[in-house]
Amino acid sequence: MRLGHLQFDHPLMLAPLSGISDYPFRRIAKENGCSLVVTEMVSAEGLLRKGESFLKIGKDENPLSVQLFGSNPEILADAAQRVESMGADAIDINMGCPAKEVIEAGAGVDLMRSPERVKGILKKVRKKVRCPLTIKIRSGWDRENINAVEIATLAEDCGVDAISIHPRTKAQGFHGQADWNLIKEVKLAVHIPVIGNGDVTTPCLARRMFEETGCDGVMIGRGALGNPWIFRLKNFLKGEERVILPPSLEERRDMIHYHFSLTQDHYGEKGAVRMIRKNVYWYTKGLPYCASFHSRLSSLKEREALFEAIRSYFDFIKRREKCHLFKSMESRSATGGGEKTF
Repeated sequence: MRLGHLQFDHPLMLAPLSGISDYPFRRIAKENGCSLVVTEMVSAEGLLRKGESFLKIGKDENPLSVQLFGSNPEILADAAQRVESMGADAIDINMGCPAKEVIEAGAGVDLMRSPERVKGILKKVRKKVRCPLTIKIRSGWDRENINAVEIATLAEDCGVDAISIHPRTKAQGFHGQADWNLIKEVKLAVHIPVIGNGDVTTPCLARRMFEETGCDGVMIGRGALGNPWIFRLKNFLKGEERVILPPSLEERRDMIHYHFSLTQDHYGEKGAVRMIRKNVYWYTKGLPYCASFHSRLSSLKEREALFEAIRSYFDFIKRREKCHLFKSMESRSATGGGEKTF
């Protein structure tokens, strides 16, 4: 897949996740094979006021796309120019966020209600930056106002290099099912790359999105929470059939420690403990007995207490697994199903 002058050896990308896809999160995704990482959405006005203190770009996370949100064409254009000078490889304009405070500012998915505003923004930004320019959109406002194809063709005419689409309406939020058929409709309507997003939580679903929609790339958001290993799928997406094993307990535990070390370097120890708790929740979600462990997380405010709880939890799972394995072998032996091995 190509995005302007950028070329990727495989088309799995990290979606912008508000309050989540910070530098440590992006770096881990990149190290696990993600082809393009996108920042959480950045206020264009805030960036112009605070500059590099508002957005830090790591030297080891390129190629990187910075997602900007706002509603003023001049401010968005100036912010895009500033971001490009800071080292961003691509600029993405958020036209899909359904958050109340973003919509009240006339930004996010609210922009899709006014194609003329979209046109004015994209023309201004395109004149100010040379790097690839993309937009991220939704289906539309609600079921009666689905206009993703209209916005996509308009964006192509304005010189946008690619379109990402999360095919849910603003009214849906993150509920219901993403309409992948709309990704296919957008792909058929434009000549620039189309990146699908929504409900991709497993390797098989990533491949299915490619097959069903013909999209050029797949952007993974919630499917990457606690699961950076999802980006290790290059050969699988090419059709190579193989068993994709979930990460082991040791891999999960080691990733938690690594994620914390990156977070501590970025935010300092106090900030790191607060920031890492949600990631610990995601790394352990679905593991045995996780509910009781998760109920304790919010009360763990010191580094030592947090990691003692993590160590105890993983040790408990291992002991329980060994106990179950021993009982299973005893049962098979008693019924003549095989020898006990130790």
